[in-house]
Amino acid sequence: MKVFNTNTKTAALIVFVIMLISGLAAVQDQIIEVKLDHSSPSEFDLAESFQFFQKAYPFGLDPSQSCTIIYASDGEIALAGNNEDWNRPIGNIWFLPAEQGKFGRVYFGWRFSGDRYPQGGMNDQGLFFDGATAENVVVPRDSSKIPYEGNLILKAMEECSTVEEVLKLYDRYDVSGSWGGHYLIGDRFGNSAIIEPQTIIRKKGKYQIATNFFQSKTKPEDITDTRYRIATELFEKSESISVDLFRRILNAVHWEEYSGSMTATIYSYICDLKKGEIFIYHFHNFEDVVRINLQEDLKKGERFHSIVSLFPYETFAAKRYKAERTVGLLYERALRKGVEGPEGAIALYNEMKTGDYKIYKLDVGEGQLNSLGYRLLGNNKLKEAIEIFKFVVLEYPESANAYDSLGEAFMKAGEKELAIRNYEKSLELNPKNENAKKKLAELRSQ
Repeated sequence: MKVFNTNTKTAALIVFVIMLISGLAAVQDQIIEVKLDHSSPSEFDLAESFQFFQKAYPFGLDPSQSCTIIYASDGEIALAGNNEDWNRPIGNIWFLPAEQGKFGRVYFGWRFSGDRYPQGGMNDQGLFFDGATAENVVVPRDSSKIPYEGNLILKAMEECSTVEEVLKLYDRYDVSGSWGGHYLIGDRFGNSAIIEPQTIIRKKGKYQIATNFFQSKTKPEDITDTRYRIATELFEKSESISVDLFRRILNAVHWEEYSGSMTATIYSYICDLKKGEIFIYHFHNFEDVVRINLQEDLKKGERFHSIVSLFPYETFAAKRYKAERTVGLLYERALRKGVEGPEGAIALYNEMKTGDYKIYKLDVGEGQLNSLGYRLLGNNKLKEAIEIFKFVVLEYPESANAYDSLGEAFMKAGEKELAIRNYEKSLELNPKNENAKKKLAELRSQ
């Protein structure tokens, strides 16, 4: 994977940049539209995405907490939906109109280092898919099938209209290799199935649910997954299938974790497969919805949006999570790779300003960087804290608070002269800084 190629110092910095931008990117208020040409970044199969998320575990993601997918049909209506659970604050949606040999389709997912990772979507024939992580399984080579090196689930979305057609595709092609999850597929005719690495599980009854375990390996009475059990209970108690039922189920099983893995439901969507309508929700706010008609939106051409940009405002919860995640990611990176010093910090900052994420309005705040420094300082990571505060001073040379913080770090490290010098500079910039006056008196009396 390009994102985790760490064979050089530059690559390590790129990893830091990507993870940092995940938390820092503040999206423009208007809908962002980016024309994608045919040399646009690669779109990876869910099998590769599963491996990506498994690798992401050291960065805070717990694969057992990632996504709830649901499907239901009663003959009159066919709905599918998903909660996308991760610790990256910005999800994306992109539209690909029909072309020769390919149906029109919409995908939901992520973008890293220029490459797109579709996590789910729907085509203009009313075919749906989404994926969820699970334990890693290595599928052996099947010599009776045709080797397929491309993105088979994406090929299915381009060429298939029904679940049966997708299953025939998977029966024809070899998909050997390392899998770390499964897909749920569904069509407008009331059919759905879960595609596990070596097993197909067809829907029985009106609904089907997929979370983060392989149902082929688990007896129904042994299922302990709380989200699966909640969704099952709500389906069983419902008298009819509706968008409102799906909204209530996704709301009931959404994630909110502001410590540890920092997993949260970043976005959710519900597809009406017969009508071609999609209901989109941002950051587990199920009161505000963006409703789109796939056929109408495909007429507007090939486009890429950040999901949050579709909404008129960003909720307080989303802003808080993004801020907390930013400092957390910075802290992890500072400890994992070490801080490169002022020169490296400036190079990193320049990478952020000129990197792949130009579609986002980057807002690197002094307060967030200062918070990182104090988190390092509070955990006795003096060297790392000093380098971060040096970075803040370089970026904000007119900030009295930046020099005050650097002075405090030097003081704690026993660097008396450097502490005095920075407190003096802080006082020069803000003569009313009583803390600097107090600390200078303490230092000069020693």
